[in-house]
Amino acid sequence: MNNNSQYITQSWEWCKDYRSRMGKESYEAYVNKVYTLLLNMRPNTYFSIGKNVSPENLDLFIKICCMFIQEQFLSDRCRDYHHTFSPDYREIRCVSLHFSKLNSNKSNTVTI
Repeated sequence: MNNNSQYITQSWEWCKDYRSRMGKESYEAYVNKVYTLLLNMRPNTYFSIGKNVSPENLDLFIKICCMFIQEQFLSDRCRDYHHTFSPDYREIRCVSLHFSKLNSNKSNTVTI
């Protein structure tokens, strides 16, 4: 079983690096695709990173998820849910603040 924790972000330099390598438009399109996926997740569901994210996008996908989680945490908006990674970073979960049991039958499947 793989552990994807090596892809989490330690700084924000990766943004400039990926934007430079991919081009601004491609980079922003991918960020928007990931943010849309995360924003559309329903509470108490998960997204299997290993099953749905191509290996060449794994690093960028996890870094964008880290950025989303931090922005969500710092947001002034009150939410009934938040996003978090599984301990091995193989899933990202949308967790209700009112009901913490994750329904393992509710997976979002979108290829990223």
